Amino acid sequence: MKQKGFTLIELMIVIAIIAIIAAIAIPNLIEARKGANESAAIATLRTMVTVQTLFRDGDKDSDGTPNYGTNLAVLQAANLIDTVLASGTKQGYLVTLLGQTFAWTADAHPQSNNTGNRRFFVDESGVIRFSQGDLPNSGNPPIGT
Repeated sequence: MKQKGFTLIELMIVIAIIAIIAAIAIPNLIEARKGANESAAIATLRTMVTVQTLFRDGDKDSDGTPNYGTNLAVLQAANLIDTVLASGTKQGYLVTLLGQTFAWTADAHPQSNNTGNRRFFVDESGVIRFSQGDLPNSGNPPIGT
């Protein structure tokens, strides 16, 4: 009489194959996640360029002076950014905005080594710059200041 089922050796071989595939795939998934987080940080800084232009040109603070938003809370109060971005964190990146009357800078840097490898910076010129290896430190000022 033939018994149906798998032997212990067959099960161990299948588990070993699955473990090998997982060992290959997981690092690639982590790098893909970092790439997605970095793309989101770049998109966030592009949004900052647009939002600051809208704030200045639309005189959103109604003071009669074409000036930039001074921080994320001001931009949220003007209904130009959502609450997620106004919180200062988005997809593993910390976003800071320093604005003055005629100039502003925005910085996005990873919260940890697991969320990204690059730090990004933009100012009123609209050119997004990055720094490789300048990893998170909440006390770091934005690049270029």
